[in-house]
Amino acid sequence: MSIFALPTAFFLTLVAILVLRPLASKFGLVDKPGGRKTHSKDTPLIGGLGIYLGLLLGCLFNAEVMAHYQPLLLISSLLLLTGLVDDYFPLSAIARLGIQIVAAWLMYTLGENQLVSLGKLFGDSELFLGRYSMLMTIFATVGVINAINMIDGMDGLSGGMVIICLALLGISASVTGNNPALLSFTLIAICCLAAFLVLNFRAAFNKPALIYLGDSGSTLLGFILAWLLIESSQGGGDRVIPATVALWYLAIPLMDTVYLFIARPLSGKSPFEPGTDHLHHLLAAHGISKDKVVLLLYGGGLLLGMAGLCILYMPDLERFSLYLFIGIFLLYSFIMRKEKQQPAPPE
Repeated sequence: MSIFALPTAFFLTLVAILVLRPLASKFGLVDKPGGRKTHSKDTPLIGGLGIYLGLLLGCLFNAEVMAHYQPLLLISSLLLLTGLVDDYFPLSAIARLGIQIVAAWLMYTLGENQLVSLGKLFGDSELFLGRYSMLMTIFATVGVINAINMIDGMDGLSGGMVIICLALLGISASVTGNNPALLSFTLIAICCLAAFLVLNFRAAFNKPALIYLGDSGSTLLGFILAWLLIESSQGGGDRVIPATVALWYLAIPLMDTVYLFIARPLSGKSPFEPGTDHLHHLLAAHGISKDKVVLLLYGGGLLLGMAGLCILYMPDLERFSLYLFIGIFLLYSFIMRKEKQQPAPPE
């Protein structure tokens, strides 16, 4: 990879966002204060577009990376554009879900990035999906997209969690040496996200975010992660990580989303309905500042991700890692259920 690719990706993303910011305000592509929102000024929703432009231009410095990920960049633009429309003129949950399914189907058919095996879950043999491969690919992709979208509730939270997952994938690719293009792409994407966080997570300066990801950014990042996690976990002896490790690399967003997709319908609510029942909201309700909540979840995501990374060095743990993950999720669900039943602490 060219030595110019990483700094170019960072600075081009930064420049793109700064150029787009006044244009977004001019055309009304902003998140307005009010309701559940805590910001006091209109905030441009162009983080996703800036990240995409930086990622695209950064990949141009590496012909191999561009050739390898051209289908990803092309298909993800569909979600980016749909998200921009949704940010400006909110779409129905059904419409958003339909576009996500189409993007996942395009990944499976045109991109040929397919979830065909769940790894060695019940012994020494691979658990192949066979005829259910397409269904599981679409299900997993839509799940990851919504996990990133739903955790995007505090400045810097979703962007930082995506960086952690990308970093773990990059380390895995470096350790195994099986996919140099994946390593290069994750490094470029991390630089683009770092540029975004400079303007979004400004905790060190005690100042509000200058920009937000918007639905365009969160769905874009969710799709990119889904693509990379599927790509890295397939391919038999050439794979980068076992399939179950993908769960650990994105543990907190996945557990939060799966829990809410179960708990909300049981309470008579739509799983896609905005609410204050996310993990980050409950932590904030206990008097923890938002900046500390974000840093705390960074730490939790990194800790769980490192647990998944250990499986690369201890492959015998692969068959047990899923059951351990399910156990942790059940404990998480029990604690969240108990917290919901408790009265809110006084402010």
